[in-house]
Amino acid sequence: MIDYPEEDFPAFAELTEVRSPAGSRVGVLTLTNHDDRRPTTLGPRGLDRLGEALDRVASQSDDFAALVVTGHGRTFCAGANLDTLASPRNFGDALQLAQEGHRVLSKLTNLGIPTIAAINGTALGGGLELALHCTHRVSQDGPLALGLPEIGLGLIPGWGGATLLPQLIGIDSALQVMVDNPISGKTLNPESALSLGIVDATAPNAIAGALEFIDSLPSHNRTDHTAENASRGHRIDESVARFLGRPGNPIAALTHLRRVLHHSLTSERRESFEAEDAALADLMTTSEFRSRLYAFRVVGAAQKSPRGTPAAPLLDISTVGVVGAGLMACQIALAFAESRTGRVLVTDISQDKLDVAHDRIKGWLNSRVTKGTLSLDAEQEILSRIELTLSFADFADCNLVIEAVFENLKVKEGVLAQLGAVVPAECIIASNTSSLSIANMATFVSDPTRVIGIHFFNPVASMKLVEVVRTDMQSDQTMATAISIAQSLGKTPVIVADQPGFVVNRLLSTFLGESLRLIETGVPIDDVSAALEPLRLPMTPFALIDLIGRNVTLSMLQSLRASAPDRFFVGDFLQTVTMSPSSASVSEDLATVISETRQLSGEEIHNVVADSLAREVRVMLDTSAVSNVTDIDLCMMNGAGWPAAIGGLTPYLDACGSSVRAAGGLFHPTSHWA
Repeated sequence: MIDYPEEDFPAFAELTEVRSPAGSRVGVLTLTNHDDRRPTTLGPRGLDRLGEALDRVASQSDDFAALVVTGHGRTFCAGANLDTLASPRNFGDALQLAQEGHRVLSKLTNLGIPTIAAINGTALGGGLELALHCTHRVSQDGPLALGLPEIGLGLIPGWGGATLLPQLIGIDSALQVMVDNPISGKTLNPESALSLGIVDATAPNAIAGALEFIDSLPSHNRTDHTAENASRGHRIDESVARFLGRPGNPIAALTHLRRVLHHSLTSERRESFEAEDAALADLMTTSEFRSRLYAFRVVGAAQKSPRGTPAAPLLDISTVGVVGAGLMACQIALAFAESRTGRVLVTDISQDKLDVAHDRIKGWLNSRVTKGTLSLDAEQEILSRIELTLSFADFADCNLVIEAVFENLKVKEGVLAQLGAVVPAECIIASNTSSLSIANMATFVSDPTRVIGIHFFNPVASMKLVEVVRTDMQSDQTMATAISIAQSLGKTPVIVADQPGFVVNRLLSTFLGESLRLIETGVPIDDVSAALEPLRLPMTPFALIDLIGRNVTLSMLQSLRASAPDRFFVGDFLQTVTMSPSSASVSEDLATVISETRQLSGEEIHNVVADSLAREVRVMLDTSAVSNVTDIDLCMMNGAGWPAAIGGLTPYLDACGSSVRAAGGLFHPTSHWA
């Protein structure tokens, strides 16, 4: 017997009876957890209740023309209960849960009467699989989400989805729904689901639409894709192969899904379901699933305001100023112009710099117009909000000003002093600094309560994180408004302490510094890169230096080392190849100055870097750099692209032993932390 966690809000399956417009007697089975605030999910108790209700319908099937299955409120069914999925710790228990899902949902197929899923709201994962087991599906119109996102959690659609969806809509469309969409974070709306053939009809009201559908059932026929041509196997391999090359993707889940889909091409439905069971059970017991589930919850919780957000009235922000016209400044200005309706002023020291900024922003927008993702009217509207000026005096109406000039405290002092003399008394003055002290900058203006750090990440358009830097001086209104501003841009704000490097750059400095330390002691560059592959990062530390830029990397490392020489390493070699580069690759240039004289095992190299990361995380927690360990993982995922496959960072440090070896204990000591 599996030791399932207690379900807080288990699903009920409530059977009622209605008449269709033509007078047919129809059973309606409603899934609800009796709490409108929470989506309905299926755990063990919910599956039991659904199975019992379907047994009651089966015993009365001669009395009903059809059965309608629907949900309550804004949810049809949001899938399997995630606590339940995370419970099994061995293959046998996991297999039992997978089989139970198939056993119960298959009752819908075997009732002997038509079953219609009236999709009234969110239908994801096991929820959409429940609908696929029905003979037909009618979706309510509106902004509701349908999809099979299991691959994104490191699982497969294992309650029938991997078998039934390709038969319903064909392998190509099914792969789009099961692989492409979840990896890119997309779901389907009712219109898209209708065009793909997942639903048979849409209606303003799901129940009313389903009842009308029942009266016209004989006229509804659809294509069965079961007997598609033999090229399906090749298309499965080709589609999955596109995602297997990126280490952060769910490699094991993709591999299992490919195997299950191939199996379904030549197997009866029962055998295909058994293949789903085995694959799902195997994946449910992996550390990657638990890490991805942890990451999913961390990112999901971040949709709310971060811990520590003051309950203070917000300052109305209508006009925003950006000081600087470089790459980051342009991206920040464009983010405001796209997401908000107010004016965005941009200033710099010369007209040439402003002209370059204008061309850069227009070029970004033009490329989107060319791709068809932005209309010409929208482009002009965005550009109309951005005003370029050489005069600080034009900032007199700003409610928020963000400086994004060179990372030099003297330069920033001059900028902030000029701003303080021009902007209104209530204007928030923010810095996009990645490493300098906000408290120091606050001394450059007359009212330090309105100074804050709002640190964006490059590229601003795709990186969700904004580090909002707290000091002892800023007002609650300043902090609350900064958080609200980040959210209005579609970003995820995290409150961080005013400590060198904040979170992301601090940990990246540890990662890069220790990698450089290893090669300076004679470890070959390729050995370092290979040893760090278990972190499943999108690139090696040396490729990351190329992406960031040598000068920026060197400045970041030097800044962190100045704050804590015993914890951060810079060395001489990076400075050497930065001063005199001979190629575009820092790896190639470093290879010309190092002496490969030291042989370490991959495990030894890995542990040097991972243990250093664990030590720095512990220091950050001990000094309240963030309010919780989950904030660190959120920052690394949303600000540095570290993968959900390892939970961002700290679950990986627990799993590989670094937290115990180097940081005094596990960061997640609870066995059911996922």
